[in-house]
Amino acid sequence: MNRKSKILFVVLFIIAYQSGYCQKKSKKKAPTEVVTKLTKECYSVEEALLNRKSVTILNLENQRLQSIPEDIGKLTNLQVLKLGYNQIEKLPESIFKLTNLEKLYLNNNKLSSLQPGIGALVNLRELKFQENNLVILPEEIGNLIRLELLQCNDNQLERIPEAIGNCHELQTLDLFNNRLKTIPSKIGDCSMIRVIDLNWNRLTALPDEICKLTNLEVLRLEKNSLQKLPIELGNLNKINELLITENQLSELPESIGKLIELNELILTKNKLTSLPESIGELRNIKILDASQNQLESVPESLGKLSKVEEIYLHNNNLKSLTGETLNIPSLKTINLSLNKISQFNCVIDKCKSMESIDFESNNLEFFPESITYVNGIQILNLNKNKLTDIPKSILSLTALKQLLVSENEIVTLPLNLYQLNMLEVLDLSLNKLQIIPLNFNQATNLKRLDLHGNPFYKWHVKQIKEKLKISELIIE
Repeated sequence: MNRKSKILFVVLFIIAYQSGYCQKKSKKKAPTEVVTKLTKECYSVEEALLNRKSVTILNLENQRLQSIPEDIGKLTNLQVLKLGYNQIEKLPESIFKLTNLEKLYLNNNKLSSLQPGIGALVNLRELKFQENNLVILPEEIGNLIRLELLQCNDNQLERIPEAIGNCHELQTLDLFNNRLKTIPSKIGDCSMIRVIDLNWNRLTALPDEICKLTNLEVLRLEKNSLQKLPIELGNLNKINELLITENQLSELPESIGKLIELNELILTKNKLTSLPESIGELRNIKILDASQNQLESVPESLGKLSKVEEIYLHNNNLKSLTGETLNIPSLKTINLSLNKISQFNCVIDKCKSMESIDFESNNLEFFPESITYVNGIQILNLNKNKLTDIPKSILSLTALKQLLVSENEIVTLPLNLYQLNMLEVLDLSLNKLQIIPLNFNQATNLKRLDLHGNPFYKWHVKQIKEKLKISELIIE
């Protein structure tokens, strides 16, 4: 190896050695990399202040707080503030500096007022303050033009400001269980609203402008003092839930027939004396409940309710039913109890789905023969009428499981009543029977036979006890 080659070899060796040494040295001295995770949700103001640039959610729920520190106003990046389930009586003014807030939850506290400063939170989409002690809302609530959810149920609100009409993005308004007597007409400007809950208030009327809310899907009005509904109620043709029980309604607007998306129409505990003919246009109705009113008649248009499965007309003033009012193939249940019906001449031969008919507490003197054409009936309740006999035609009700005829004036039974093979319960109590057929042992499914309160001959009582082997036989 010549001299030049030796020098080159040495130089290359030194370079390689230094390179390897530096790499080892670098590995030894390189500090451990620290990854800082952005804080998104904090659970105390102190923690949030330490992360004020990154914190977006502050959750102070259920911490028994009586007040909120003024320093909360420094958390200008907050988007969600949860203060529910505390004992807060008043909000600090600094909270209204949090103009990036999108959700503010104040539910289940002791707030008696909401300061006008709330109007500064112009980016709010959700505001919840249910279960407090609020009596009024400030007009500045109308500044919340991006608000989608306003939940203020279970307070003591006596009025809602007209400025609510400025909340054009509002979709859900929950005012359940307050003391409202009126709703501002400007509610009609909240054109995006889909749900309004006004249950359990003191409303006597609704503004006509509510009929402008054509996107409304749910309207709850239970337990108020409404005497009438707006004439143009039918404009709300997207409604699929309408609750108006326990009011003072004496009539319904004819336009109600336009509410074609309704699945249920519950009208109980009002003062209705009639139903509008247009009710037959409610083509998607499955349940119609007009019980506990003062109905003296029902329109024959009910027969057009092609999807209805349950009709409840109990506890009214009905005296007779005729025609094809109830001749509906989809109908499964009819409750006509607690009326004054002396005649039932309805044609119901199309009711192939019928399972239950209740006539309890009426004035029927004759068995309603038309029901014997509906042989799918499983429960027939004729308790507390004025029937004197059960006709042989009842044997056509081959699916009957319960026959209830207590508290009538029945003196005779068909000899072959036992042929109702599916019968499980037969209640003949409190009638005028002195003797009955003793062949009920042949009714193979009969589990309960109630005969108490009849004037049986004593010798016949002994026969009944000896010959009828039914698991639940009640005679005395």
